[in-house]
Amino acid sequence: MLQITLHMSKRLPNDTLVALFKDKSDFLIARDEGWYRIPTSSRVPELVKNGGMRYIAFYFKKSFGDWKYSIRHVAQVDSVSIVKRRLLFPTETINAKSNNTYYKISFGLLQALPRPILSLRGRQLLFIPTTLTKLQQADEINDVFADSPLEDLLWSELKKHRLPAERQFYLQTNSDNWICDFAIFCKNGNINVECDGDEYHMKPEQVVYDKNRNNQISAVANWTPLRFTTKHLIHEMPETIRTIKRKIDKLGGIQVVSEDEVSYRYVSKQDGQLNLFD
Repeated sequence: MLQITLHMSKRLPNDTLVALFKDKSDFLIARDEGWYRIPTSSRVPELVKNGGMRYIAFYFKKSFGDWKYSIRHVAQVDSVSIVKRRLLFPTETINAKSNNTYYKISFGLLQALPRPILSLRGRQLLFIPTTLTKLQQADEINDVFADSPLEDLLWSELKKHRLPAERQFYLQTNSDNWICDFAIFCKNGNINVECDGDEYHMKPEQVVYDKNRNNQISAVANWTPLRFTTKHLIHEMPETIRTIKRKIDKLGGIQVVSEDEVSYRYVSKQDGQLNLFD
């Protein structure tokens, strides 16, 4: 495990990228040669482009068997450069991709985390910009995300109330693709919870965007948007959680995923007594 002392501040900047091993060859290159590639033509994380990346960790997809849907290794980054494919793979026969360019992330020895960080739902993920501190402290994949203080605050409350959710969840509608701040899965439908920072979401163009987004997500079968402002999340958190719980119970209870089964439970208290299925 990396022994690193961090200078704590109010909010640490992201310094770590969790990246996907797409196949075994990617893993072998990382383990044996100490580098990872990202096409410059793809949606490259800002952390890679701005020079702020200090560590890289890796998420294994379904094809890795017992290691599937987990983060297991981290390494310290040495350098980031842009190179052509023919230099990355000098023994590869020249082809149409040979002059394609990639970010080459070079790093030291892969080091095993003290325990795997699991995705309980088995999500397909590509990149997660985060901090080394979050990576070291994470119990499961949703603890790793470092998108905003408001989202971290709500996530902490959801965990406190045993309300499993998926952060930064990819949702496709008929005309667009969206990233949900939180997705909560229930028996008779799903909930998209959004944390709306006041300054950003009060801009006229963002108001139009948010309304269109809500309309499209609402039109998707079994999805309900819930939006909460800074005031809701900082000053009215108990009522915010009650609102989420009431919606969960209205949708038949929250889905709980374990290794062996999927179950549902109600989450609200009624007249001082736990719901029958809580």
